[in-house]
Amino acid sequence: MLLLPAVLASCSAGPDVPAGPAEPAPAREAATERYTAALDDVLGALQEAVPEVEWTAKDRFPSLTEQPDGECVLFLAESLGEGDLYEPSDGLADLAAGLDPVLQEHGFDPLSDVTHAEHGGDSYVTATDPAGWELRVSAYPPLVGLSGPVESGECAGA
Repeated sequence: MLLLPAVLASCSAGPDVPAGPAEPAPAREAATERYTAALDDVLGALQEAVPEVEWTAKDRFPSLTEQPDGECVLFLAESLGEGDLYEPSDGLADLAAGLDPVLQEHGFDPLSDVTHAEHGGDSYVTATDPAGWELRVSAYPPLVGLSGPVESGECAGA
């Protein structure tokens, strides 16, 4: 009989609402320094894991964008790969062996399983950290990006 109140309480709590990040958003300057170092290390690990791909930073980033919910997100400089990332990494599945130790060092979860977009879209893997930052490695074209929430007074109206 003691279990019934607990079961009823869990049923009346409503649908599961996704929890937000476990850590607060860092200040923009601190985030830029911290996550740029993480991105550099990830790119170094990618270069070791798949030397057939050369990585070059794209010019249009970093950028700060206010999301519809008011969250301020910093997108660091994406890197574009020249060459084939998909085949030499067994469809991105082999990337975890080289990237997970680097991600762990920077406080990220291990890489996700490979996501294959429906209808001929991109294949990619992701990793997140407790502050809500996400690393994404895409296959077509090879692209690495890192973005996440920051505290910044500059975001309003960005």
